[in-house]
Amino acid sequence: MSGEVLFAAGYVLVLLAVAAGLEVYGRQTTSAWASRVFAGYRRAVPEAPEPAAQDDWPHSEVGRFHRVVTLFISVVAVVLAAAELVRHHRPSEAALLAAVSLPHVLLAVSLARKLRRAPFSPPE
Repeated sequence: MSGEVLFAAGYVLVLLAVAAGLEVYGRQTTSAWASRVFAGYRRAVPEAPEPAAQDDWPHSEVGRFHRVVTLFISVVAVVLAAAELVRHHRPSEAALLAAVSLPHVLLAVSLARKLRRAPFSPPE
């Protein structure tokens, strides 16, 4: 097996870890009332205002941004694996490259579906 294939497979796995980390990070809430600063303020001040409705706060596209970046990383990983498959196409190398790129393909399909279904409301 070629060292180039092993390096590319390792790099694709590192990209999978980065994509998974970004996806987890993008799922965190961006609500102002969920922050620790406001939680401490509400505990310290007896007549603190009640949390407002979610629609009253500015809309945040942070989760969507992280999903798009994760999708881009997954597409880059699949293209890298495909390019290596064109250069090195022995059965063992093809199996390794297919095995490391399959999670990226599944993640990319899942993210593309989520992005298409998610409502998008641009700022006014």
